[in-house]
Amino acid sequence: MRDRMKRSAPRRGVSISWMLAGSLAAALVCSAPAAESAPARAGASAAAVLADRNAIAEREGARDTTGLSVQLLENGSPKVRAEAAIALGRIQNPGSVPALALALGDKVVAVRREAAFALGLVGDSTGVDALLLKLKSEVDPTVRESIVAALGMLGARSAGPALARSMRAPRATERWAAALAAGRARDSSLVEPLSAAAKDARPEMRWRVAYALGRIGDRQGAAALRKLSTDKVEMVRYTAARALGDVRDSSAAPRLVALLADPSWRVRVNAAHSLGAIQARRDARSLRPLLKDSSPHARWEAAVALGAILDSAAVLSLTAALQDSASGVVQGAAMALLQVEGERAVSKVAPAIDLLPAFLRSGLLEALGPVPGPLALELLLARAKDPTDAPQAAGAASGLAKRQPDAATSIPVLRALLQGDRDYTILCSAMEALGALGDSASVPAISLFLSRSGKPEDGDIRASAVSALVALKTASALEALRGVLHDPERRIREAAASALGLPLASAAAGPAPALRVEPIPASPATSATLETDRGTIRIALDAGHAPRTVENFARLARSGYFDGLAFHRVVPNFVVQDGCPRGDGWGGPGYAIPCEYNALPYEVGTVGMALAGKDTGGSQWFITLSPQPRLEARYTAFGKVVLGMDVVERIMPGDRILRVTVR
Repeated sequence: MRDRMKRSAPRRGVSISWMLAGSLAAALVCSAPAAESAPARAGASAAAVLADRNAIAEREGARDTTGLSVQLLENGSPKVRAEAAIALGRIQNPGSVPALALALGDKVVAVRREAAFALGLVGDSTGVDALLLKLKSEVDPTVRESIVAALGMLGARSAGPALARSMRAPRATERWAAALAAGRARDSSLVEPLSAAAKDARPEMRWRVAYALGRIGDRQGAAALRKLSTDKVEMVRYTAARALGDVRDSSAAPRLVALLADPSWRVRVNAAHSLGAIQARRDARSLRPLLKDSSPHARWEAAVALGAILDSAAVLSLTAALQDSASGVVQGAAMALLQVEGERAVSKVAPAIDLLPAFLRSGLLEALGPVPGPLALELLLARAKDPTDAPQAAGAASGLAKRQPDAATSIPVLRALLQGDRDYTILCSAMEALGALGDSASVPAISLFLSRSGKPEDGDIRASAVSALVALKTASALEALRGVLHDPERRIREAAASALGLPLASAAAGPAPALRVEPIPASPATSATLETDRGTIRIALDAGHAPRTVENFARLARSGYFDGLAFHRVVPNFVVQDGCPRGDGWGGPGYAIPCEYNALPYEVGTVGMALAGKDTGGSQWFITLSPQPRLEARYTAFGKVVLGMDVVERIMPGDRILRVTVR
């Protein structure tokens, strides 16, 4: 199944030979990028500046770096230089690193800040030395924070000592940036300085420390996390509660049990999740009452945790939860029963399959995959053969992929799904299943899908074909993968290069996929009011950081596109997601828009664009239920809930948007 918190093809940038001479660090020290009074453009008129800014916006939308490095280094307007840096970061062409490194020496703070962030976005480790060198001398706090964030994005171990020093910086915001960067880098050498920082007087630092320790996943951070889980600040407690599961700290079970009674539903959800993660079977009796919690998120997570720890004593409670009013709880209980009871639960959960919304229905069928026995196999085969319900057929195919002992029975059915005019989600799931089951005889049939193009969904089809061929790894499969080394989509060509043992840089892009680039209006939309089954939600739209994404959302909303669509995906204390016209997470408007990565934080209520890879956004979007730093600079943030967050917290899969009004 696709995670549509839902293709990338940057073009080769300008080649400036003098810029490439010597190391980046030396270039940074010895060269002087354009200052605000650069003679070449010092007298540029407002009209000329506007023309330059429009040209940069056009290049960014087309994913074309031509001329952007020159604008970054030579334009006399700092606004133009900053916007050139932003564009280069979003395009993500490694060839832009030398110019961006040079721009770290710009005399204007905004340009240096955007150049640093862009180096992180590009993701090429050759930019690390320039960032580290600049961090030693940079005095502006906002630029320092941007450098620290970029080092985290690049994840280089050589940045560890610098991040540790920044965790002790006098300025609190630099310490906060360093903690999040440590989590993004996942550098275990930073566990000790993070643990020391857990005593910081500011809760803004303490929750970030808890987050970072969880992301690193080293059990050496468990002691600090146990202490943080007792914090008086809710955000610190629920972040620490989740992190205790991430580090697999089994000794934290008593503390997690205590947190099940916390007044905050977010704390209860994360404590339940972690009890499941550490397999705290002896504490299952404390989880069972949570199936009747006032929060549907807590009930849902309790069901999932009871399934994870295989609590046979919870069967009656889980069976009762199949009648819960929240669709997510029903799916969670059904999946838990399958884990606990195996084939005995199939007849219990089968009715729920037809009652659940499409996304949950597909997931539940996939969950039948590991259940041994003829009943589960029979149900999966029957649902996979039914072309009238694409979500269930795709989910069933994914379930069959998990039944290796039944491969001889499943493979003929899955091969048949590649024939005829099938929904593309079924094709994708069937190909991936054949790969997982090792059906090398399907390589010729799967390889035919590598040439599919012309429709928005063809990228997903090619990606699934590549995934299957990578899994099969036969000589003919690997030979077929050579044909996609220049695919327009980055996810496809890089997967092929990796399977072939080639450097990712050797997989150069072909012509970039056509993206829909919305004109930026003079007066962009500033707010959206959503009337839903659960109540009213108001979103402040941020056209300053994501103008094209906001305009795309506003245009769709004004056309009535979102009216009647269901929130198809909800993850307890993570996100609620809407905008899929199919209801299964695979759908979109028939086009894709360019990502507008920015530095907006993902806090409670941040609105972001869902993706299946770079530049695949269209109509699916999500709202975060808790801070999610791991989404930052990876998904375009374009708004924030300013009214009705309590409504967002009550949303379950299947709840609908009645209408959207944009102003």
